[in-house]
Amino acid sequence: MTETSEHPSPEVVKLIDKGMGKRVYIRVSRFHDHDYVDIRNFYQAEDEEWKPTRKGIAIPVELYDELIDALTDIKPLIASCLAKKA
Repeated sequence: MTETSEHPSPEVVKLIDKGMGKRVYIRVSRFHDHDYVDIRNFYQAEDEEWKPTRKGIAIPVELYDELIDALTDIKPLIASCLAKKA
């Protein structure tokens, strides 16, 4: 997702370290005059800079509440998966 000059630096809310030069960035970004919640994989390049991959999702900020509702609804299923691994 490329940002416009109006919002050149997306606001990173959370970094999740996946290890081995990989991270998930959760941020708010702007693209074509629209704001998005962007959840994207990044990798550490040879020059040590963190760069985005195409793997991710950008959800319009207007759908944030629906995203949170869906994540809340799936929580019991995730707990069940984790319980099986324990």
